[in-house]
Amino acid sequence: MELNKNNLSDLAALHLAKAIEQPGANNMHKLDLSDNNFTSKAGVYIGSALIANPSFPMYKLTFENVNLGNDGLIRILEAVNANKNILKLHCGVVTNEGLCILAEKLRDNTSLEEIHF
Repeated sequence: MELNKNNLSDLAALHLAKAIEQPGANNMHKLDLSDNNFTSKAGVYIGSALIANPSFPMYKLTFENVNLGNDGLIRILEAVNANKNILKLHCGVVTNEGLCILAEKLRDNTSLEEIHF
C-alpha cells in the first residue's frame, strides 16, 4: 500500500494500526508511509500493531523522510524483531542517538535483510 506524500497525520497511522492488529489481517505486504506529517506517535501506533499481530505478512515498511523520534523508532525496531516477515525497513530520519538505538535493538536480529535511513 503506497500512502506516501499524502499529508497524513498521526491519526491516519492510528486508524491504519487498528486494521493491522486485527486477528487474521493479512492483506498488506508493503507499506510506504514516506513523506507524511508523522511524529513519534505514528511509529508507536504502527509498531505496536505489528507487535500485537506478529504473523502479519508485511515484508517491507518505509518511513522515508519521516522523523519518528526515538520513541517511534524504538517501537518500529521492536516490531521488526517481533515480526520475522519484515525483511526491508526504511526507518526515516535517524539522529546520532537513533543510530545507537538501531545498533542496540537490531544486534540480535537475524531476519531483517535491508535497512535504510
